[in-house]
Amino acid sequence: FSSVLVPVYLGEVAPPILRGTFGTCTQFSMVIGILMSGVFAFPLATASGWRFLMGITAVLAVLQLALSPYLLESPRWLLSRGYTQRAGVVLKKLMGLRDDEHVAAEIQNLQDAHEMTRTRHKSAHSGGAIMDLFYDDRVRLLLICCVVMHISQQLCGINAVFYYSTSFFNGVIDNPLLGTVIVAAVNVAATWLAQILMDRCFRRTLLLWSAGGMILSLVILTAALMQDVPN
Repeated sequence: FSSVLVPVYLGEVAPPILRGTFGTCTQFSMVIGILMSGVFAFPLATASGWRFLMGITAVLAVLQLALSPYLLESPRWLLSRGYTQRAGVVLKKLMGLRDDEHVAAEIQNLQDAHEMTRTRHKSAHSGGAIMDLFYDDRVRLLLICCVVMHISQQLCGINAVFYYSTSFFNGVIDNPLLGTVIVAAVNVAATWLAQILMDRCFRRTLLLWSAGGMILSLVILTAALMQDVPN
């Protein structure tokens, strides 16, 4: 639930210039969690200690609930429900706006964007709209690119690496858990680098470089699993 809601919330409260960076915060938090779970597994991955490892997530959930009153409501959501005055107050806190004219201009921009999104949403749910995308020369290539990127993300093998990393390193190093932690640390470093470059480089360039790196990594991983590369 939170993996869907949190990126939407961050995208709506983030200023446009930092929206890309804020959008990666969810993924960055996830990979940090994966890394920390591996670190905590060193003392707790035992017949009795694994229960405490599971209990750490409950502590984090309680901490999140304790801090939730300090969260501000999304101004975009407030405007969509007609709470214009409350949206103005939130915008002042989020963006540090003091001039009412600037607040009014920002509210107008959000309202225009919401109206445009609602119009497109109605059009997209009209009869035959989905199939029309495949026949529209203007969006067909974009649609194919989006579908292929999502498919490649699921088929790149990252889940297998994380789920079976301990088995991969079993017999290769003395402590397979150490290999799992190293993999998680590399994942954190790569996500951190993407977070830094997200609003500084072209998105298409980042996609091409990451796709090339993914292909190279998969070739090396496949060769290693086939024992073409010595341990």
